[in-house]
Amino acid sequence: MAFCTNCGTRLNEGSAFCTKCGAQVKAPGAPAPPPAQADAPSSATPEAAPQSVAPPAIVVPAAKSVAPIPKIALAGIAIVLLLVAVIAAGFIYAAHRAKQKAVELESADNVEKNIADLAAAADKMAEKAQKTGAIPAIPGGASPSNTSPSYNSSSGSSASAPAAAPYGWTLENGKLVPAKPAKIEAPPLPKADPVAPVAATGNQAHDWALKYERTEGGPEADLVVRTGDINNLGFGWPTGFDPFSGQSTPPHPWPDINKIPPGAPDGTDRIMLGSAVIPAPGDGYSGALGDCVIAQQVPKEAQGQPYAVKLVNECKRDRQLTAATPIVLPVGTLPSKVDAVLVQIFADDFQPVPMHSHFQVSLNSTRIPTFEYAINALDQSGPIGKLLSMKLLPEYWPLLKSGTVKLLIDDPTTHVPDGYAVDFVRILVNPHKFKYQVSLAAHVTDADKHTPIAGAMVTAALESAATDRQGKCELNGIPAGLVVATANAPGYDENSVPVDLVAGQNGNTEIQLHRHQESTAALEQSIAQTGTATIYGIHFDTDSSKLRGDSLPALNAVLGLINNHAGSRWLIAGHTDNQGSAAHNQTLSEARAKSVVMWLKGHGVDVKRLDPQGFGATRPVADNATANGRALNRRVEVALAK
Repeated sequence: MAFCTNCGTRLNEGSAFCTKCGAQVKAPGAPAPPPAQADAPSSATPEAAPQSVAPPAIVVPAAKSVAPIPKIALAGIAIVLLLVAVIAAGFIYAAHRAKQKAVELESADNVEKNIADLAAAADKMAEKAQKTGAIPAIPGGASPSNTSPSYNSSSGSSASAPAAAPYGWTLENGKLVPAKPAKIEAPPLPKADPVAPVAATGNQAHDWALKYERTEGGPEADLVVRTGDINNLGFGWPTGFDPFSGQSTPPHPWPDINKIPPGAPDGTDRIMLGSAVIPAPGDGYSGALGDCVIAQQVPKEAQGQPYAVKLVNECKRDRQLTAATPIVLPVGTLPSKVDAVLVQIFADDFQPVPMHSHFQVSLNSTRIPTFEYAINALDQSGPIGKLLSMKLLPEYWPLLKSGTVKLLIDDPTTHVPDGYAVDFVRILVNPHKFKYQVSLAAHVTDADKHTPIAGAMVTAALESAATDRQGKCELNGIPAGLVVATANAPGYDENSVPVDLVAGQNGNTEIQLHRHQESTAALEQSIAQTGTATIYGIHFDTDSSKLRGDSLPALNAVLGLINNHAGSRWLIAGHTDNQGSAAHNQTLSEARAKSVVMWLKGHGVDVKRLDPQGFGATRPVADNATANGRALNRRVEVALAK
């Protein structure tokens, strides 16, 4: 293939002249003419220059030909390469920024799926706010997902962040500051129906659906008061199931804290967690604080980010929905004569035994030790629910006279995430014969020596009995259900054992008692678990507040406990049995508490850290009807002041 040396036009094979400029084609192999020197200076005169004679063309072999590349083409190629480089750099930066953002989110939540869900939710909220005008349009058509709304502190109005602001930041007064998230209104918290008790009619469908019941002179008791409908936390009962027959419910799903039944009374039909719970893996019910577990993992530098604020707000709502809440029972006027009081709780998923939580149970802010013994003996994995019946000792009956009783179950000390639920609570004043009854044989032994303990007192529901020389006794006429047998004896710590007894069955149980320990270490352990420590080794002369000499070991243990907590304040409480008048016992208990305080003061404790209190016989831990019970009620208790 040949090209014209004059104009570069391609030549047809065998052509003698160029078809474009007319130059003569030189035969192959002929010597090439000297190159034109158009740009070089010449000494020839104009008249000597050739006129209109084109230089001859030459034939160049195709394999050796190189087409000249115009300068404009080179410039075009350079521009294209530059654009490619710029675009590639843009993609690399975008990929890097996306990866950086993902790493920030992942480090905050530690769960990639949760981060993606939260980011998607945030984008939707931003889009919705943009459409509704909550966030003004960004000048220049910038995408809302690349900017964040800023807040003008001087005007109190929202303003658009420039498109150049990094993710999660905005310009304010010419400076980059963390973007303030748009305000998100949380759904309202569930609200209980007003307390308006209705009398039972005998129609089960009608009666069990009542959220508040108050029935006088019915078949079950002189007075029955109930809060909470009888419906198994809203899951319903299996066909033919009777919750009063002692059967446990089949395992059921975990209640959804966002689906608390409308109008459910406070403290019923919902998951509850102790007020001191630290969000962490626990039982299934504690999973209701999942947002709090994730929120704890947000790094400090990311806490102002919209997704982090959203997590914190959701955690606050989760804690509100799962708060330990008092259950209000409208008792009203009591019968003219009260002989016995039984409290029944349909308890669900309490697991203090395997999880080492510890619940405090109170009526109108007064702790009921015997109720605490029963609740803290439970192990209801499944989750399952069951009826628990507990005797209210006579010294606590005055709490019912207010007309309204608030029952609170809470764990304010251990921090263990042991979630629980309550379907309903009943108070039966002067109960009649129970529809479903069971019997229980108990055997009480020393936990270390494995020898029988004679004279121990065993209580289950309304029934009590003392053990014989073999440490055995039998209780009859107990309501079916979760029977919690509690045994106590002087010199031993009480112990409770739950027994599941269905109607028609008779049960057997062994209750082991440990010797009571009052070393400083033992008192520390009791304070950590229950918030209080009981001391029986502080002795007084009969009907006196004078300390006896054999009280020294116990007093030194208390001194060691207080010295271990520098700067703390302590309650020192005196308690008596019910022998003598109430006024005399009150004065005596106060004087005994002051005697302990004065001894501690004499051994270096600042008296300002000590608060002596007396409760007389109003706070028993055992039944004053027996000598053993009275011995256990004569005690000193210490507790950290709140």
